[in-house]
Amino acid sequence: MRTENHPLFLFLRRLKINNIFKFNTRKNHISLFPILIIFLSIVLILNFINTLEIFASDSGNKQDIISGVVPHHLLAEEIVEDFFSYISSQEKPKTIVILSPDHFQSGILMESNSFITIALDSNKKEFDNLKIDTLLWEKLFKENKMILNSSSVIAEHGITGLLPYIKKYFPETNILPILIPADITKEQIEQLIKTIDENTLLNTIVVASVDFSHYFPSQAADFHDTKSIRVLLNFDEENFKNIEVDCWQALYAARLFAKLRQKEVPRIIAHKNSTDFLNLELEETTSYFSVVFGEKKTEEIFSGSTVESFNEEVQTVLLVGDIMLDRGVENLIKQNSIYYPFQKISHFLRGIDIVFGNLEGPVVNNPPEFPANSLKFAFSPGVIKGASWSNFNLFSLANNHTLDMGKEGLEETKKWLRKYVINFVGDPLSGSSDNLNSSFLRDNITFLAFNQIFPFFDKEEEMIKEIKTVKSLNPDNFLIVSLHWGEEYKLVNSPAQQRLAHKIIEAGADLIIGHHPHVVQNIEKYQGKLIFYSLGNFIFDQYFFPDTQQGLAVGLEIYPDRLACRLFPLQINLSQPILMKQNKASEFLIQLAKRSDDKLVDEIKGGIIKIER
Repeated sequence: MRTENHPLFLFLRRLKINNIFKFNTRKNHISLFPILIIFLSIVLILNFINTLEIFASDSGNKQDIISGVVPHHLLAEEIVEDFFSYISSQEKPKTIVILSPDHFQSGILMESNSFITIALDSNKKEFDNLKIDTLLWEKLFKENKMILNSSSVIAEHGITGLLPYIKKYFPETNILPILIPADITKEQIEQLIKTIDENTLLNTIVVASVDFSHYFPSQAADFHDTKSIRVLLNFDEENFKNIEVDCWQALYAARLFAKLRQKEVPRIIAHKNSTDFLNLELEETTSYFSVVFGEKKTEEIFSGSTVESFNEEVQTVLLVGDIMLDRGVENLIKQNSIYYPFQKISHFLRGIDIVFGNLEGPVVNNPPEFPANSLKFAFSPGVIKGASWSNFNLFSLANNHTLDMGKEGLEETKKWLRKYVINFVGDPLSGSSDNLNSSFLRDNITFLAFNQIFPFFDKEEEMIKEIKTVKSLNPDNFLIVSLHWGEEYKLVNSPAQQRLAHKIIEAGADLIIGHHPHVVQNIEKYQGKLIFYSLGNFIFDQYFFPDTQQGLAVGLEIYPDRLACRLFPLQINLSQPILMKQNKASEFLIQLAKRSDDKLVDEIKGGIIKIER
């Protein structure tokens, strides 16, 4: 075969190697070709050896832990210490990728929807005396939107708070710190983790530096953590965006990396609140959850931290009372914004599966100006945008004001709710005989809603029949029945309410919530089921009486075998609900316990009622 026709020679010509060696004569071809053969053979052998080394490194690597979550608050240093100490007892990773929130909004200030990492130069390949994984740094910079800002990384406690522990336990490990601005998308996270997965060996760990619930009393923080932990452990992909943490993207990244590496077994390090470290009851707390993901199942790591204590099937529901967005509330909205009624409570409403309230009126374009003494309501569509922004996703339409703009107003209301992705339950026009069509089902939870206030009564016998039908169709679902009923401004239910409530429980309801009295009424336990006769107002303009400016939010944690009901007293200031301060909330619950079921007194005072299913 002529040398110039040899496949290797043709390959070299395609690579333009001939230009380097300037093959001009047959003699040159003959003399240089053996040299090229030897050269390429050496390269191939070296690459083969390198491949074998990588394979041996990966195949011999017994690393089990692949990712984890750890807090960055200094108050939780005990948890941070336990996290890195545990990993060091199991692994010696080659690289640790640290993902942190961008607390100081450097990304937004730079107007760049990009990840942030440190700048490198030929003289500096370290960060705070820890080596940087330069090869991964180059790959990430090439394949993802990254900006270099060392000063932002240095200022970020989500990074620097962890470095002393990495130095202590992994002084020889490479690191790569990355800040995640709030506007980073799920798709960007997926591309980032794909790049890390494809360009690192098995001995790489992705660490999410994340704190959980912020600025709530410990009871409210625990309620929000219930969903956040479920979403994380169960890799509930579509719910990461609606959890109460300081960087959902970092959690999603760490959990996705575990999935891609097929090492998804969680081992809980800790779940605590800042009150656990300070031994104080605080109005605002931070909660901490730490976990590692690997392949092996292990026994409890630290006392009380078994995976079984975190049920992956739990669902969370928040129930509130009457929402009226006309009259005085409308005036305040016009003076401020469509978000005004929800501004001080929206943070509390996030990170929950279902947020439910009673919408006390229709939603129509250009609502009329009713006389000041009118008892008719109509709301502007803009306020429903505000409700959606604040995370409401289910309203009851079964009340005496939904038809204040007639049948056409009801249909327009449904149209606006659909536009802003808010579901609805109960239909005052259908009658209870057709209420099955207006029930709401999600994740083993069913809602029904009925009206018992003039002029649109649901007949009692039809209500009971419908409840039995719905329960028989989904016998394992948790059935919540919402009732618009009772006497206004009465703090205790009427005998008629109680008789009907008992029939509804006997028909198959698992929980009853009431509204219309505009004050919080008593709580009863009947046949192991709870009856909240009235949750009072949530947003209203009834400023004339202290009790009408208070409400009760009920947070449900629904497990397959049990129910936890958390009680959150609300103060309503100029139509803006907010969680009551703890001393006032305690007094509120004491008074509520006094007028409630004797069997529930201690639990009501403690703010949580537990029921076996």
